[in-house]
Amino acid sequence: MLLNGTTLDRDRLRKLLALLGSDQDGEVLAAARRIDALVKAAATDWQALIPDAPSLRRADADDLAKLDALLASDNVADILKIRLGDMRIALQRGRLAEADRRLLRILHRKAVIEGAIAEA
Repeated sequence: MLLNGTTLDRDRLRKLLALLGSDQDGEVLAAARRIDALVKAAATDWQALIPDAPSLRRADADDLAKLDALLASDNVADILKIRLGDMRIALQRGRLAEADRRLLRILHRKAVIEGAIAEA
């Protein structure tokens, strides 16, 4: 991994991280210090190594609202709600396929036109 122009030895980092589970306190402390030195030598920090989880994109938030509206409607078939629930989980994990997004938007628009749900 190249960070700030310096390479971080990922294999060594993994081996050192594994040592943190040792039942020998001295070994754990030595591993922690070597990990700290490794990170500093790579001219990086923990924020760069482990960035914050991305927040929902605006499009994701909009799609989530559409899913929630469809799931809350009494006018949507239960069998469709099963699929919508799966889509909601995929969206929250950041893995909703583009084809599913298109399907969601079509279903939502159809439900709005038919009066099954209110415009979001």
